[in-house]
Amino acid sequence: MKRYLATLLVALIFPAAAAAQSEIALAGCPAERAVYTLATEGDEYAITLVPARTRAGFSSDLYLRLTTPQRDYWFVFEVAASQGNITLNPVGDPYASEARATGPANTIEAFRSRWPDAPMDELPSLLRFYALDAELGFTLAQPQQGQPAPPWLLMPELNTALWYHLPALTDDPGAERDPMPRGIFRLTACLDTAPPAAFP
Repeated sequence: MKRYLATLLVALIFPAAAAAQSEIALAGCPAERAVYTLATEGDEYAITLVPARTRAGFSSDLYLRLTTPQRDYWFVFEVAASQGNITLNPVGDPYASEARATGPANTIEAFRSRWPDAPMDELPSLLRFYALDAELGFTLAQPQQGQPAPPWLLMPELNTALWYHLPALTDDPGAERDPMPRGIFRLTACLDTAPPAAFP
């Protein structure tokens, strides 16, 4: 009986201790070197925060790159001036040559130019972005180069956007619906070096 209890305690305590050590090791990771993952059965979804040479958007010098089993999606951060809510604005690949001068094109605007009558009113509310601290409390700051990476990222309706509004989230004309599950992305790695800086 004692051996069973000892084995049970080791089984319960060791993973928790390992997780705590991992969180401590990642606590000082700069946002531009952070890797977040959402693990599911058989598939993995990853987020990296890619530095821009100057500015990715008006409020951050980082792009958010979501990698699914199908493709990469790119976003810039936008902050509502009145309430401070953070949303993601989808853009094209900022590494592409056409992004060199003025940055990647907004894929929502490109989609509207092709389909002006497409129902898009709900899309901005589906692209809400939340950074969470170690206690899962909400923070108001969007990621910035040189700042500590938030331990958790939450985009609770992004999976709905990828399913119902995919053509507005990518410039890939052959893109099909992307069945990403809902979940919280956890900081799981800190790269030795940041990804190469993207345009502009």
